[in-house]
This record gives sequence, structure tokens and C-alpha cells, in this order.
Amino acid sequence: MGQKKAKDITADDIMTSSEIMLSVFIREPQFQSQTKDRLTSPEAARLVENAVRDHFDHYLTDHMDRGKALLAYVLDRMDERLKRKQEKEVKRKTATNSRKLRLPGKLTDCSNDDPEGAEIFLVEGDSAGGSAKQARDRKTQAILPLRGKILNVASANNAKILANQEIADMILALGCGTRKDCNPDHLRYERIVIMTDADVDGAHIATLLMTFFFQEMPELVRRGHLYLAQPPLYRLVAGGKSAYAKDDAHRAALMQTKEFKGKKVDVSRFKGLGEMNPMQLRETTMDPKTRMLIRITLPSDVEERAGVRDLVDRLMGTNPAHRFAFIQENAAAVDEEAIDA
Repeated sequence: MGQKKAKDITADDIMTSSEIMLSVFIREPQFQSQTKDRLTSPEAARLVENAVRDHFDHYLTDHMDRGKALLAYVLDRMDERLKRKQEKEVKRKTATNSRKLRLPGKLTDCSNDDPEGAEIFLVEGDSAGGSAKQARDRKTQAILPLRGKILNVASANNAKILANQEIADMILALGCGTRKDCNPDHLRYERIVIMTDADVDGAHIATLLMTFFFQEMPELVRRGHLYLAQPPLYRLVAGGKSAYAKDDAHRAALMQTKEFKGKKVDVSRFKGLGEMNPMQLRETTMDPKTRMLIRITLPSDVEERAGVRDLVDRLMGTNPAHRFAFIQENAAAVDEEAIDA
């Protein structure tokens, strides 16, 4: 039999103080572990709940903003606990073989152990990954195929992020950790190259990947390790001459050159990287002598970086109203002919 001896708690007590002191007397209390740092008796939990629940419900109803802030805090703490738990499990699994490097099975690694000069291509799809493996320089270029669109990390919690297989493969392959544990000095490659199809879906996948690096490994972006490949969308052939165009504007410009102007030009459009044979992929997208890469960077100014963070939150976050507002604000500036139907 338990007896509660505590002063009566009113709604005013809860609203005027963030701390509540309860005095509970119970027989045969139960504690967690030998250190007895936590009371686990079900009877104590019931007594406390009965004393606080109604008042706390009324408080949350009257103070919605504080309730939302408290919920966000609890979810953040939950994410941190889940992340620490998974990290401990990984450490336990690898404790007996800590010297062996753990790499994802889909990764086709380069032969060089030195990160300097090495690069990893994050490739859209297994078919494109097959062509990239044949087109690569085995000494310095690694290939990691990604299946479909990765998780949007800007609108997901840590539990979902860590459970995503594609993201887990990337983290293992890069070897530098994430967020506060990210150490660019442990990066296994000098360059990380996002290589997706030159279409709307490819652009979406590239955006999701850039969002991942911006949120989970921002220091890599600041140091200039992240790149965006520029595969061609068209191939132009006239007589014995051929050229590649990255988009419609580039194709139109090539049509006005002396090699193609006034001639019968055979224009073929690549549906994806998987349609290109290894020689074409090497020549246009992977060979350092002939390819074109865009380096993804972050501004050095603190205020400008805050602006980038705000833009990412608006476009990739959980609130669709922000994206809708952005589209309304910028729709007039878009060339209708440039929209891919």
C-alpha cells in the first residue's frame, strides 16, 4: 500500500515554474541498476501521472508554442539516443576486427590507398554504374551506384537517415563520419563527384545528394571536395564530325558552328547515363582531360551561409507551404520553353 504525501499542485504552479518537486512515499521501491539513479516502481509512476497529467494537458492547450518547442526538444533527444545506440552497436560488431576497413558491397573501389588524386563517383542506377565501372580509371576512380532517389534528409529524423541503406553505404565509403563527428581529414577521396542523368529526375537526385552533404557533411562542401558531373544530353553527328551538347542551349550553339551549320545533322538524345557506352561516358564525363565538373561550395561569410541554410530549409524542409511560396515568387522568371514536359 502506498501513500502520497505532497502539496497540492495547481495549474498556476506549472505555468509559473518549469520545475515540479514531488514527495512520494512507497513501500518496496524499485530502482534501475545498482547505482539506483532512477526510480522504476510502476506505483510511483502512476502517482506522479495522476498528480500532473490533467494540469499538464491544460498547460499545453493554453501554451501551444511551448508545447511544440517541448515536442521538438524531446524528438531531438530521441534522435541523439538512437544515433548513440547505433554507433555503439557498430563499434561492438567491429571491436574484434577493428583494423579491417568496412566498405559497402556495392562499392567498386580504386586501387590507390592515398586519398590525393582519388575520386568517388556517386552514380544514379546500377546500369549506369556498370558503364562507369568499365569507363573508369581503376587506379584513381571508385564507383558507388545508388538505387533511385535517396532520402530527403532535410525532412527526416536521424533514425530514418541512419536506417536508409543508400545513405549508410555513402557514409561507410567516404569514411569521415557525419555532423559533429565529421572529420574531412579522414575522407578517403579527394573528390566526391555526383554523376546523374542530364534530365529532371537526375537533377532531383543531385539535389537530394547535395542536401545530404550540406546537412550531414558541411565541412566537406566548405573545403571544396564536392563536385557535380556534367554528362551530355545530346550527341550531334554530321559526316565524320561528332560533338556532345549538355543541354538545349548548348545544342543550338553547336548547330551554328562551321562543323554543323547548313549540314544534315543527326541529333540523338541520351535517356540516361546507362545508354552511353563506356567509351562515350569516359570521354564526356569521367576523363579529367575532356570532362567538365562543377564544384559545389558554400560561401565563407556567416550571413550568406545562413541564407543558404534558410533556402535549403524552405525548398527541402517539411513545410510544403514554403516551397509553394518560392514557386509563386519565382515562376515569372522561368522560361516556359525551358520547362521539361
